Order: sequence, then structure tokens, then C-alpha cells
Amino acid sequence: MNKIRIGTIFIIIIVTISLFLYWIVSNSNKDNAKRVKMVEKKFNYSKGVIAEIHSYKGHSIKVKYKINGIDYTFFGGWDNNPEGLNINDSISFKYSITDPNLIITELEKEYNIN
Repeated sequence: MNKIRIGTIFIIIIVTISLFLYWIVSNSNKDNAKRVKMVEKKFNYSKGVIAEIHSYKGHSIKVKYKINGIDYTFFGGWDNNPEGLNINDSISFKYSITDPNLIITELEKEYNIN
């Protein structure tokens, strides 16, 4: 009886954790799709500087840039880096004219769409 109870609790915990992780990934994908859609509506090109870039435990990047005299910082991911860009290198990006906080860097696969 005790083994069945422990097994049931274990299964409930595993299912709960799995559903929570699925929810996190799903929301992240939706947020990314919204960002790309907003940038693609009406965009312009600019350049910024890579402040941080990581290729372990996922690809993450921090880009600092200035639009119309206002400083911005973008935290996001990247898909490929054929030029081998690193910290303090210049990076091209598309930004939303209506919300310059939203950008797509040249390291993202969505950059070359359209």
C-alpha cells in the first residue's frame, strides 16, 4: 500500500513539473513570435554592440544600442554566428519603429525573413 502511494505521488510530481516546463516554453515561444511580428510590421535597420554573448546552456546575447538618442538594451537568444561575433563587436539588427525595445539581431534566423 505504501509503495502504491509513493508511486502515485511521484507520478503526480513528474506530471506537474512537466506541465509547468511546457507552459514556460509555450509562453516564451508566443512572446518571441509577438516580438518578431511587431518588428516585421514596420522596421528600420541599425547597429549596436554586443555586451555579452553565451553559447553554453543555450544561446543568449545582450546587445546595447541607441535609437534617436535613447539607450536600449536587448536580452535575447541567437541561432547561428557564422561571423564568430563576440563581446564588443558591432552587430546589425532590425528594430520596430513603433517600439525600439523590440529588435531582431543578425544572429537570429528571423532576421533574413522578408
